[in-house]
Amino acid sequence: MSSTEYVRVRHATTVRRHRVLQGVAWILAATAGFGLVFTMTFKTKLEAELVTANVEPLLGPDRPAAPEPPVDGSSGAAVNILLMGSDDRSGDNAKIGGQEAGKRNDTTLIMHISGDRSRVEVVSIPRDTTVRIADCERSDGTSQRGWTGLFNIAFANGAANGSNSDGAACTIKTVESLTNIHIDHFVVVDFVGFQDMVTAIGGVPMCIPHAVKDAYSGTNLAAGPQVLNGREALAYARMRHGTGLSGSDLDRIDRQQQLLKNLASKILSAEMLYKPQDLTNFIREVAGSLTMDDGFGDLDTLIGLAFSMRSINPSSDVTFATAPVVGDPNNRNHVIFSSKADAVWQAIIDDQPIAPLLDAQSASPANESNVVTAPSPGTPETSGGSDAPSQDDILDACAAG
Repeated sequence: MSSTEYVRVRHATTVRRHRVLQGVAWILAATAGFGLVFTMTFKTKLEAELVTANVEPLLGPDRPAAPEPPVDGSSGAAVNILLMGSDDRSGDNAKIGGQEAGKRNDTTLIMHISGDRSRVEVVSIPRDTTVRIADCERSDGTSQRGWTGLFNIAFANGAANGSNSDGAACTIKTVESLTNIHIDHFVVVDFVGFQDMVTAIGGVPMCIPHAVKDAYSGTNLAAGPQVLNGREALAYARMRHGTGLSGSDLDRIDRQQQLLKNLASKILSAEMLYKPQDLTNFIREVAGSLTMDDGFGDLDTLIGLAFSMRSINPSSDVTFATAPVVGDPNNRNHVIFSSKADAVWQAIIDDQPIAPLLDAQSASPANESNVVTAPSPGTPETSGGSDAPSQDDILDACAAG
């Protein structure tokens, strides 16, 4: 089959025990906007509930200057964030995924925020992509020479001595060597962090197209609209083998990206904007569950970037994609980057939309605009808030379908 005919890589039917953490990093795309949501919550409530008056003319000319709005330190420049899920099996993570040594980044996404803050592109790199792994330097002075192997080995090499930040550094080095995309920031999350964050916002709405059951991940879901709690969402993100599942890593990425889109919609919808306690819980879970670089971990930096993204709508302004791949001729269970991948990487480097470059293999079903229609602006539920579909909108669209 030629690369132009290639649609999906199907893995062998033999079930292999993977170190799986597909999906936990996706919630991080939504966390980039949590500072914005927090700010908008109180702004919206004040506008809706307070009686206001302009007294500036009465206060005289010598008053101190008013505080400036949050400042986006990267204003005018595109920002690239590498989002990674660590399959750390130590501590409480072992209760979820089982006790295993080592860490891998089975979920990795490049999140590109355009320089004009009008759009976001999120590109997943399949864990089973055969690539050249970059040489790796660790913070304790040790190192690991790279070799050709599966992409998620990069994080494992860096984190061999237990450091998520070392794992992130080695993954960044590999991504940059493969794509020439400069990574500005990184974020890492683990099993427990993902589960707790979903729980903190009251679950994520999903339309399950058909019943699925996967004993390895613990997934057992009926078809239809439902709100997945933290445990169910993590299992759904990890599932790959079993009843109703193809076993394809690429199909799993499609499901995960729909999960991320719905999660972002719920966080940014009017429903969440009017529930400050839910937002506070979410922010608390985010703060305690992530590893990120010093620059991105600065609250002012994060809130400034989020504030500059206040017009982003996950239904229309976010494009999800899988890196263009074809089957690895040396292993039918693996993939390699196709000739189309370079154009996608270059578009990100040039801060150009990637949507025109996506084919049936690389475009995500999460991009389909007709799945959920956002409520009309100005309705009581959305007045003063985001146009993102609410939980009820997502569930109703599933019921209608």
